[in-house]
Amino acid sequence: MRHKSRTDQSGPKRKKRNDFSGNHQRGWMWGHHAVIETLATGTWPAIELYANQKAFDEFSDLITAKQQAGIRFELVNSDRLEQLCGSSEHQGLVARMGAFPYQTLESLTIQLDRSESDSAAVPLVVICDRLQDAFNFGAVLRCCDGANVLAVIVGDHSQAEVTPHVARSSSGAVNHLTIVQVADLIATSLALKELGLQLVAADANTKTNVWSAKLTGPTALIIGSEAHGICEPLLEICDQRLCIPMQGKVTSLNAAVAAGILLYEIRRQQFSLRN
Repeated sequence: MRHKSRTDQSGPKRKKRNDFSGNHQRGWMWGHHAVIETLATGTWPAIELYANQKAFDEFSDLITAKQQAGIRFELVNSDRLEQLCGSSEHQGLVARMGAFPYQTLESLTIQLDRSESDSAAVPLVVICDRLQDAFNFGAVLRCCDGANVLAVIVGDHSQAEVTPHVARSSSGAVNHLTIVQVADLIATSLALKELGLQLVAADANTKTNVWSAKLTGPTALIIGSEAHGICEPLLEICDQRLCIPMQGKVTSLNAAVAAGILLYEIRRQQFSLRN
């Protein structure tokens, strides 16, 4: 990949990776929908399962299958479940999750090659530049799943990681998305340009609005941090900087809302060209 010598300038000095995970109980997932969907999907490994009698009776087949696959299971009371996850909304079911299985840029490149051979698919990728709020990050991922993006790319520092808290905010979208973690967002963005994707920045400071943009081709949409937006080095290599026309008194939208609007406009244009 070109520009390997460039350092990632998408944020301040590197911080511990879990600074923005958003919950002191980062490893615990709870609630029927979140736990059962994650277990059934099987892409994110659970380490331990805990359930009260009612939840076990309801989901015994899946729990037993996971136990036979090597996941430790314990039948406990509701007080113990609340103690473990820190929430009374556990619905009788709690899981301690392992590390989220991020994908690599190499695996995304393979997916891009496959999508090019599929005439019905127009590649759409989202790059998150230092999204630090777990709720926002989860909501962005939910939008990405709704728009059927090929992959979401995140940096490995100054970025909320995928945790059970983010998974709940995404309504389970983390189980269905390809989420790629990289050390250098700038080098990765340049690599996507070499693969034929245009880089589009969501930039509230530009005067070019999304209604006047051409977004029919393969696209990587960059969403910036809540506090600082997209870092200047990333903006400099973008092909387009687009804003969303604001009709009221408020001058900006949060990252998740902006991502949803822009993603669906991109998809609208891509589909209209195909049809």
